[in-house]
Amino acid sequence: MKNKKLAVVIILSWLLCPIAFNPSHSAEDPKISTVLPMNSAAVSDDALATRFNPAGLGIERSFNGYYLRTYRGESARDDAIFLSAWRNGFSAEFATTPDGIDFRRYTLSDGSRLGSVYIGTGYSWFTSENEEYDKLSFWQIGMRYHRRYFSIGAVCGNLTFGELLFWRETSRPKISGKELPRVYDLGIAFRPGTSRLTLSVDARHQDGVKGFDFNYILEIQPIRGLLVRGALDGNKNFNFLFGLNFGQVGFGTYNTFDGIGRHQDGIGYLYFSQAAHPTYIRRKKIVEADLSEIESVLKSAKTDESIVGAILKLRGADYGIGRLQEVRDAILDFKKSGKKVLCYASSSGTGNYLVASACDKIVLHPSGEVRLIGIRAESTFYKGALDKLGVRADLEHIGKYKSASEPWTRESMSPAHREALDSLLDELFEQLTHAIAEGRGFSVAELKGKIDYGPYTATEALNAGLVDELAYDDEIEEISQKLMGGKYPILKATEYQRIQRYEYEWRKPPPKIALIYAEGMIVSGKSLKNPLTGSKMMGAKTITKAIKTARLDSSVKAIVLRIDSSGGFIQPSDSIWREVALAKAQKPLIVSMADVAASGGYYIAAPADVIVAEPGTITGSIGVISGKYSLKGLYDKIGIKKEILKRGKYADFYTDYGDYPKEEQAIIKKQIKLLYDDFVHKVAQGRNMTDAEVDKIGRGRVWTGSQAKAVGLVDRIGGLDLAISIAKERAGLKKEAEVQIIRLPKPDIFSRLFDFKLVRAMLPSSEFQISTEARKILGLLPRHRIFMLMPYQIKIH
Repeated sequence: MKNKKLAVVIILSWLLCPIAFNPSHSAEDPKISTVLPMNSAAVSDDALATRFNPAGLGIERSFNGYYLRTYRGESARDDAIFLSAWRNGFSAEFATTPDGIDFRRYTLSDGSRLGSVYIGTGYSWFTSENEEYDKLSFWQIGMRYHRRYFSIGAVCGNLTFGELLFWRETSRPKISGKELPRVYDLGIAFRPGTSRLTLSVDARHQDGVKGFDFNYILEIQPIRGLLVRGALDGNKNFNFLFGLNFGQVGFGTYNTFDGIGRHQDGIGYLYFSQAAHPTYIRRKKIVEADLSEIESVLKSAKTDESIVGAILKLRGADYGIGRLQEVRDAILDFKKSGKKVLCYASSSGTGNYLVASACDKIVLHPSGEVRLIGIRAESTFYKGALDKLGVRADLEHIGKYKSASEPWTRESMSPAHREALDSLLDELFEQLTHAIAEGRGFSVAELKGKIDYGPYTATEALNAGLVDELAYDDEIEEISQKLMGGKYPILKATEYQRIQRYEYEWRKPPPKIALIYAEGMIVSGKSLKNPLTGSKMMGAKTITKAIKTARLDSSVKAIVLRIDSSGGFIQPSDSIWREVALAKAQKPLIVSMADVAASGGYYIAAPADVIVAEPGTITGSIGVISGKYSLKGLYDKIGIKKEILKRGKYADFYTDYGDYPKEEQAIIKKQIKLLYDDFVHKVAQGRNMTDAEVDKIGRGRVWTGSQAKAVGLVDRIGGLDLAISIAKERAGLKKEAEVQIIRLPKPDIFSRLFDFKLVRAMLPSSEFQISTEARKILGLLPRHRIFMLMPYQIKIH
C-alpha cells in the first residue's frame, strides 16, 4: 500500500511538473538570476526554497534568511537576499549581465501542506532600465513529499499565468529575443539512517532540448554545525560548499569549477535564523521569565540541554487558584529534570507565594513585602443603590444555591449563598496551606500560624523563613549563578521563546490536536476582548466555528476545549453545547478547566469524553436565572410618565414601566424550570448519571475541582498538559508521540495590537471589574433575559 502511494506521488509530480530552482542553462542562455548554491528540489526547506522549490516553505522552518554575494567570476559583485517566514518567502537579486545590463529579480513564494504532501507557488518579476528585462515575469509551482529517510520534490518553472492556472499554452516570456522554455526538475534524496548524510539526484529537462541534465549532490555534516556539500553534473562541472553554523547565525562559501577544474564562480553567504540549529558549540544559559511566561518556557527548557535553570520574576499575571496551581505544577515538573528555579519578587501576595513556594530559593527585594494573609471572598450587593434610583430587579432562579441574582435582589447573602461560599473557602484554604507548607518545609499548623501573623515586611519575611535572601535586582545574576553552579549568562524569556529548535529529520507531518480556548462570559456573536480591562467575552459564533473547523479537519485527531468562564447566556451556551456534542461524536474531545468553568461554562463542558480540572478550579453551579427589571420608580422620580395601550394579555410583559404580577412571575418560573431540567438532563447524558443524581449535586451549587471529582462532575485532577496527554491516548497515539498543537480561534490583528497591559495595570482591578461586570449584565438583560452565570468569583491576592 505504501509503495503504491509513493508511485502515485512520483507520477503526479511529473504530470503536475512542479518548479526548478536554478535550472542549468547553456552559455548562450540569457542571464536571469544570480549564481546560487546548488541544492536539490527534494531537500531545500529554508529561505532558499523560495527559488529551489517553494513547496519546501510549507514545512515552516520559522523566520530565516540568507545574504549572498558573488566575489569571483563573470558574476562578481552580484548580490542576493532571501527571506522566509510563516510559510512565505521573498527574494531580491541584484545582478549584471555579461553585456553590462543591470537588473533586479524579485520573487514571492508560498508553501502549504495538503495531508502528507507540500505544494508551493512562486512569482518572479524583473526591474531594469533595459526594456526587455523590465517587462519580464513568470511563475513556478512545486511539490514535495518525504518520509524519514526519503524525500521527493518536483518543480516546473518559467510558466505564464495561463499555464499556471489552466496548463494551457500561451505566449512565452521572452528575453533578448528568445523565449524562455519551461523547465522541469524531479529530485530524489536519501538519508541512509542519519540526517548527517544526504544523497540526492535531480533530473532536469527544458522544452526544446532532448534528454535530461542530471545533478548529483552529496551533503555531509561530520559534526553538527559543519556543513560540506559537493555537486557534479553530467558535463563533469562540479561545485563545492563549505559552511559553519553557530546556532542562529552561520556563514560559508560556495565555488564552481568547470569540467577541467578551472575555478568559475565564488560566492560567500551569511545565514541567520530564528530557530537554533543544533551544534556542539552551545553555551549554557539561565532563562528568566515572569509569571505569565514561566509555564511555556519551562515546558521547553526542561529537555533543553543548553538551559541549566530558570529565574522566575514574580510579576505579570492575574491568575485564579486553578491557574496558579497549574504554574506550580510546571515548576515541579521542571525540577524533576535536575534543574533549579530561583524566584525573585519585589513583593508577593498569597497567590503568587503559592507559586514561589515550589521554587528552590525565594529572594525578596529589601523594601518588598510578603502579603501572606490567606484568601477571602467579597460579594457586592446593589439592591440598596437600585432602590434609591427607583430601579427594581425582578429576577428568578432555579436551585437553592443559584445566587447570581442576589446582588440585585438582596442586601446581604442568603444562608445558602453563605454555606456554599464557606465550603469553597475551607477547601481552597486547605489546598493552599498544604501546598505551601510542603514547598517550604513547614507543618500545616505552623504555616497557618504564619498566615495569621501576616503581612510581612522583607526583614520579617526573612526572619520567619518565608524567603531565603534579600537582594536588589542587580544582585540576582550572581545569586542565580551560585544556585545553578556556574557563571552562566541570563537569557530573557522573550528571546528564548523566539528560538525554535530546527529539526533536520524528514518526518511525516505529525497528527494535530486542536486546542480551543473558550474564555470569558458567554454571549452571542463574535468573541471580544476589552483592551482596557483585559476582560473577555466568549462569542458563540466564534467558538462554534472553531470547534466545527477542528471537527471537519481530518488531520485533527482530537480536540481539547480549554474553558475559563463563569457562564453567560443560555442561547449562545446551548449553541456551543450543540457543536461540542457533534464534535464528540466524531473524535475525542477533552475539556481542560482553568480557573473557572461554572454554570454556562460547565454546560458547554458536559458532553466531553473526559473533564480535567485543577484542585482549585471553580466549577459546577448548575442552575438558571431569568427575569426582568423595571425603571418605573426611576421614571417617576425624574418626572417621566408612560401610558401603555396593548392588545394581548401579556403584551406589556417586557416593558420597563410595569409591575411584576404573580401571573408573570409564574410564567418566568415555569420557563426557567424547563430550562433547568434541560440543563440537568444534558449534564446527566454527558456524565452517564441520572437526572436525579445531577439535580442533587446541581441546584446552583459551586464546587472546587477536587470536590467536583468526588461528586462526579470532573474525571481527572490536573492541568492542560494532562488534558492533551489524555487526548493523545483517546486518539490512539502513543504517549511519547509528537503532535502538532493548533490553537483556535486564532487571535485577530486588533487583539494583538491593542492588548493594553500597561493601561490595565493602572486600573483599580477589583472595584473597576465589579462595576463593569454589573453594567455588562444589565446591558445584556434586555436582549437575553435568561442566563446561566456563576454567583461569585474568588480571587487570591
